[in-house]
Amino acid sequence: MKSLETEYGCENTVRQMNVNLSETYTVIRSQQEFEQQVSGSCRPQIDFVTYDLVIGKKGLATGVGGINYTLQQDCYTSKLLLNVTISPSMTTEAPNITYHALIPKLAAGQEIGVQVVVK
Repeated sequence: MKSLETEYGCENTVRQMNVNLSETYTVIRSQQEFEQQVSGSCRPQIDFVTYDLVIGKKGLATGVGGINYTLQQDCYTSKLLLNVTISPSMTTEAPNITYHALIPKLAAGQEIGVQVVVK
């Protein structure tokens, strides 16, 4: 798994990237989809031959201290699960953050689920 920060030098995508979603996620599979659905200061040319972009929104009751990602694959169904663990900060802001991960290109018909946990 990669991120737009590590692969393309984007900064603070949690706050500076936006996708028109609420409490859900989508999988973006092409540059055209990316340009139509995602706004903000980060506008890279993503290698969609290698990656798909999983991107979503989550509203929080406090600020965000950090986000960790893990990607798992069910051995029986080949379905992927992206676990997004958000660590809150002590600030009283209540942001609607954007999370994302560049995942290996999904095979035709392969599914991915996303589980977001605030700890």
